[in-house]
Amino acid sequence: MLSSFYEGLRPRIEMNADVEVKRNILKAVCLKEPLPGNLSNQEYISIYRNKIEELVIDAQGNVVAGKKPLDIKDGMTGLYPLYIYKDNGRIISYAYPIYGFGLWSTMYGYLAIEPDAITVRGITFYKEGETPGLGAEIEKDWFQNNFKGKKIWSLKERKVMPIALVKGKVKDFFEGEMAEHYVDGITAATLTGKGVTSLLDKWIKTYEPFFSKLRKI
Repeated sequence: MLSSFYEGLRPRIEMNADVEVKRNILKAVCLKEPLPGNLSNQEYISIYRNKIEELVIDAQGNVVAGKKPLDIKDGMTGLYPLYIYKDNGRIISYAYPIYGFGLWSTMYGYLAIEPDAITVRGITFYKEGETPGLGAEIEKDWFQNNFKGKKIWSLKERKVMPIALVKGKVKDFFEGEMAEHYVDGITAATLTGKGVTSLLDKWIKTYEPFFSKLRKI
């Protein structure tokens, strides 16, 4: 009976999971017109289809023709999903998934980069099992907003420079251009912060071959 009940709910569960992913991609790219909080699943899907183009890139940063993120199956290597937010045909942002271990769990999210291939437009963490009130703060807007405007590439040193969390406030450690590569940490959540730093390092470097082709400097 329980098995039959679950199977009956499976389509709804799968749709909710799919919409949650789409909603977080839309949140990460920071749509020009913020979405209301009472949208239905179908409305989220419609907006996503109108705003987001799905691509797949390889380890060298080349777009793989004819492939979409859903074509990347478990066990495939060297293929990575990429989501492009367009408005009236103009590219506004690129986004890609980020994930890695925290203190208690695997943390999942999306990082969005401006067309300059340097500046962070937004970030979201939407699935984690960190300590409530501590590491779980990565899901809060106040934490995610700290990433906006940060840089993943150093103009001075002319190299990729992934964003890192500091233990405390950035202003107490860095100033000027260096401060653009760091984010305030979460009080009493050092290990979660190290996990966020580690996963950002991994995925920013993974997608660097693609973004290096876009920079006109």
